[in-house]
Amino acid sequence: MTSLALKRNLILILFLSVLGINSVFAQADRKIENLQAFAKLYGYVRYFHPSDEAATIDWDRFAIYGSQQVEGCKTPQELQNILIALFQPIAPTVRVYLDEEEIAFNKHEITPPDLKKYKTIAWQHNGLGFGDKRSPYKSLRTNRPVIYKSATSAYGQITHTLNATSLQGKKVIMKVRARVHEGMSTGQLFARTEKADKSVTWLRDQEKVVFSSKDWAFYEMKGTVPEDALTFTFGVLLKGEGDLWVDDVSIAVVSGETNQEIYHNDFSGEKKNKLPKSVTTGLTSSFAPERTGYSYTVLQEPKQQEAWVSIKSNPGEKPVKPHFLFISHPQVGEYTVRSIGGGVKVMVPLALYGTTTQTYPATDQAAFSLLRQRIDAIPSTDIAGSNLHTRLGNLIITWNIFQHFYPYFEIAKTNWLQDLREALARAYTDQTPTDFQMNLQKFTAKLKDGHIFVNSSFNKDVYQPPFAWEWIEGKLVITHAMDSTLAVNKGDIVTHVNGITPEAYFSQIYPRISAATKGWLDYRSRTQSLYGEKGSAIHLSLLKADNTTPQVTIKRSLTIAEGYKATNNPDSIKILAPGILYVNLDQSPMAAIDKALPQLQQSKVIICDLRGYPKSNSDFLRYLLTTPDTSKQWMQVPQYIFPDQEKIIGYQKHSWLVKPKAPKLTAKVIFLTDGSAISYAESYMSFIEHYKLATIVGQPTAGTNGNINPFTLPGGYSISWTGMKVVKHDGSQHHGVGIIPNVLVEKTIKGVRENRDEFLEKALEIAGTL
Repeated sequence: MTSLALKRNLILILFLSVLGINSVFAQADRKIENLQAFAKLYGYVRYFHPSDEAATIDWDRFAIYGSQQVEGCKTPQELQNILIALFQPIAPTVRVYLDEEEIAFNKHEITPPDLKKYKTIAWQHNGLGFGDKRSPYKSLRTNRPVIYKSATSAYGQITHTLNATSLQGKKVIMKVRARVHEGMSTGQLFARTEKADKSVTWLRDQEKVVFSSKDWAFYEMKGTVPEDALTFTFGVLLKGEGDLWVDDVSIAVVSGETNQEIYHNDFSGEKKNKLPKSVTTGLTSSFAPERTGYSYTVLQEPKQQEAWVSIKSNPGEKPVKPHFLFISHPQVGEYTVRSIGGGVKVMVPLALYGTTTQTYPATDQAAFSLLRQRIDAIPSTDIAGSNLHTRLGNLIITWNIFQHFYPYFEIAKTNWLQDLREALARAYTDQTPTDFQMNLQKFTAKLKDGHIFVNSSFNKDVYQPPFAWEWIEGKLVITHAMDSTLAVNKGDIVTHVNGITPEAYFSQIYPRISAATKGWLDYRSRTQSLYGEKGSAIHLSLLKADNTTPQVTIKRSLTIAEGYKATNNPDSIKILAPGILYVNLDQSPMAAIDKALPQLQQSKVIICDLRGYPKSNSDFLRYLLTTPDTSKQWMQVPQYIFPDQEKIIGYQKHSWLVKPKAPKLTAKVIFLTDGSAISYAESYMSFIEHYKLATIVGQPTAGTNGNINPFTLPGGYSISWTGMKVVKHDGSQHHGVGIIPNVLVEKTIKGVRENRDEFLEKALEIAGTL
């Protein structure tokens, strides 16, 4: 072959390679376009199209099923056909067009011949309601009965407790036979021990055991009982809606190569159709099943000895008569037109006529029934983070909740649609449920909401080493050493973590944390960066005060609760100096504060520590106020009737309206706070700031307040977030700002090494001048 021919062949090969690469990227882009289009239409129909079929479909399963159907479409025409097939049985008046087609809305098509028995059916949203009657967030359709959830608990459970003294230091195995009889809920094993000081340790030598199979199967978990445990409590819980059947619960002690069973319950001695007596349920004498949301029943096949326990969610309270959340709602004839990507656009009516039993026009019931059969046929084993289409469906569900109802996009300043596309692309490379949890964390971190936590039922990174650290003067510094045998001391500077710089190590943590302020980001990252599996090691290079540079390896041995307890000030109320009283609002319940009222009245200065979360003691504010609180609009729930947060029609206003209470405390008051103070703590601090009740010392608070509005996702995930807009009492921005101290304080490495609380020192310095 001549050199010229060789060059031509090489050029041809390169050209074909480029075409191949571009083709792969084009296919990937097409999938994302299809999923984006499905995601947008999913949200418009789920939350704003009022057909009766849309109100009854299983939207979680539909998200999984729909993502599987649309991703492979190769052309806009194919995508159009698939979307029509998916949504026509749910919403027969929704239209899907190609981008170049003309939209033709015909009100006659959605108007019955005789309107005599018809009323307007349309969605109203106070925030986004998930069916909890006690929540400030509610969603309903006009002229339709409302069924609120009756649950006062997030889960149903059966438990049993054993004396743990004979189990101390031993490895135990819990085994259960179970099946999910109905619903898409998940079951979970759990076991915990309690010590003499009432502290709790969860048995978790492995990741949580979660089951969602509709077939009977055995599940087990193992763990070691602590040496000082007094009681051992174990059980099974049902999270979400459904019916979980439980049988053959056993506990065995591992002894060499054999297991010695010390407890077994097959419920054979229980009375059929009654509450089980051999276990403790989620019911008490004062909480009937309709109050807790779960019932517990012994079941048995006719003419058979075998029995089992059903943990079943209740359908809800009796329907509430049709009513309106507020005056405004879409009228029949109002619709939205949106280009949704992938070469298609949609027309979605926002109001329909309906009788007491059916919106008009009625769907093809055969097609609707077939669709429901298909989504119900998704194997329960596929509803997991390890399944691609569950991951895609979960991202679609999550994106829509925030797209239509998150109140802080103007502060987050993120391209939420592009965030969805990037998260969908990551979902194709995620392999495990934990990978996907990290994907969800990165996705929602873009929203800058300090209330966002992405939790999972299988997370095993719940242990930390017996030390804590913090960024001080630009260095990562050890601030607590909970084990005197450790080769680390307060004030040691960490120069490397697992072989990389602290900056590089934390750069892997920051993108997974949603935070509105630097203070909250620093607080969350310094704890999140420590978490890992029990017994896993973290390797540190240190620079000590004497300039030595040892390298140490430390294992994670403390639970999150144990780590929190070890790093927080245990003091409640104490005298710091003559006339100066210290009150730790993290540790002091209102009863303790009331008991200390004589001391508070006699004090010249009161230093209140709110670097954390109040212990249900906001009534203390009443002793500080001189006039009634008149700020009535600082908590605001947006009211939506249109998608994409267009034309928010108003806000439902909430407030505390705190009134003064005798005795009025006349002491000078100083409040300590920092970036760990969030939500309830910031509500507390907002009164201190607005009414100038104290001198505020420390660092800005987390800048995130308002009731959370958590939701669950298929596969054992849950996400909390802020569902309302909160402003300062004067109406200015709070989110992303927080409460700004009158006197700022920065920690120093010298102060840490000398075991000084520099915030408290500054407060005492100010107290000396008052």
